Amino acid sequence: MNDSLFKKLSESIKLRKEIFLLTITDCDEHELIGFKALLLPMGEFYAASPPPPSLQQMILNHSEKLVKRKRSGTFTFTWNGLKVECFAEYFPVPIHLIIAGAGHVCEPVARIGKMLRFYVTVIDDRNEFANRDRFPHVDEVVCQSFLNFFKKAELTEQTYILLLTRGHKYDVLSLQELLKRQEKPAYIGMIGSRRRISGVFEQLKGEFPKESFDQLFTPVGLDIGAQTPEEIAVSIMAEILKVKNRTSGSSLSLMIRNYAKLGFREGEIKWNSFT
Repeated sequence: MNDSLFKKLSESIKLRKEIFLLTITDCDEHELIGFKALLLPMGEFYAASPPPPSLQQMILNHSEKLVKRKRSGTFTFTWNGLKVECFAEYFPVPIHLIIAGAGHVCEPVARIGKMLRFYVTVIDDRNEFANRDRFPHVDEVVCQSFLNFFKKAELTEQTYILLLTRGHKYDVLSLQELLKRQEKPAYIGMIGSRRRISGVFEQLKGEFPKESFDQLFTPVGLDIGAQTPEEIAVSIMAEILKVKNRTSGSSLSLMIRNYAKLGFREGEIKWNSFT
């Protein structure tokens, strides 16, 4: 791949912009095989050596369905009497995990988040906590007040927010800013005891009487009896995956156990029809 093309692709991924990499994989005119270009969903087409305008337009026209579906795929068309095959590779916007509060639970959560290929941002207002020495592998470390950060943070349906702050007032300040925004994240999880959570809701209900709080998960995480920071991190990330993948979060063995109670033959039939 050309250096300028690679740089453009890398920048788009870094800036969390979805993009397609187009490659001509087969053509009767062999010189065109291997031609590469980048396509952004808004229609911006970028190539190190631009193809003939008519070929570019054909590529744009035939890639439209894949762009709308946000899927990788192959398409073929005829251009100037030549059969052309093109592969479009989709690079989606990485899911953004924002962790507010860089304490002891944050560290394993950030590690697991990166393992799951989330774009991870850690935010804290203390220099001794929000620094690269503690979080060398995350994408962003921000030392800033929670209030100022959430005033301007980009929020989309691909944004997952964890409030692991050190105190009740920071949770309230963060949620106040998030609830004021028209854009809504996919998930807001807040750690805390029942007393702390009750206090937060009491303050917010007065200011946001019509808010349903449907996107607020608290206490955060799935009930797996987590005790250590690492176990709590697993519990939290499991809940985030449950929300992201829109699944029940129940044990996979439950269904087959229920079918087994029906007896081997009937249960096997039901299980096979399900799978």
